[in-house]
Amino acid sequence: MKLAEFIGFVRENYLPNRHDALELASKAFDIGYSKVPLHLSDDVTVSEDVQKMLDRLGEGEPLAYVINNKSFYGLDMYVDGRVLIPRPETELIVSEALRHFKGCRSLKILDVCTGSGCIPAAILHEMPDWTADVLDISADALAVADINLNRYAAGRYRLIQGDALRLTEYVCEKYDIITCNPPYLTEEEWEASPKSLKYEPKNALSDGGDGLLFYKKLLDMIPDLCHINGVALFELGQGQHESAAVLLKQNNYKKIKDYQGIERVLAWTNL
Repeated sequence: MKLAEFIGFVRENYLPNRHDALELASKAFDIGYSKVPLHLSDDVTVSEDVQKMLDRLGEGEPLAYVINNKSFYGLDMYVDGRVLIPRPETELIVSEALRHFKGCRSLKILDVCTGSGCIPAAILHEMPDWTADVLDISADALAVADINLNRYAAGRYRLIQGDALRLTEYVCEKYDIITCNPPYLTEEEWEASPKSLKYEPKNALSDGGDGLLFYKKLLDMIPDLCHINGVALFELGQGQHESAAVLLKQNNYKKIKDYQGIERVLAWTNL
């Protein structure tokens, strides 16, 4: 079988998106993604390992878990079933943090509910003299975050295992930037979600209630953890911007829309 035939087979049966099919081919045959088009006429063999990858896709498992990789802010992030798969809309948090503090040196970030560590890894990769504390309740998630942060920001981060709902028990200093992508699906939304989403850790997606629990707790604590003129950036679920904004003690915030026009990030400045 030629590589081009394999890619066509994958697109027809598993991954209609060409980019996804090329990513799978890159991983399956150990060819750099950008070089796959140069090898389309190569003969390839569907080994037992490659067939296992196809079987996992056929069962509905997300591609990112099958190939242990997801691109985020132009960087390859290691992911597996221990963490949420990074989404493009989360890149808005990275962009806003870098825009707000463009040209500033030696800042410190606190990333709450870090999961794969994609947010602080991307920020620290762009700003080589910044540092970060990253917190998650899951030791498994922190192990994944450690892989990504060590790859892009070795020696400039600290891992903290702790419950974000009791954040001030684990951190007591002040930060220039606080970032958070909390579990914000309601229980009903999670129950109704597609099968592929069920592969991801439920506690990274839903708070088991109305989707607002983490905002209610964290937005009350962040003023004590943020330097004057520091910012806090929270990802929001669809339709949650008003409910989250009313929880703030100060009215100095803005909402940032994602690529679909959804109010996706709540950006609060400590004035």
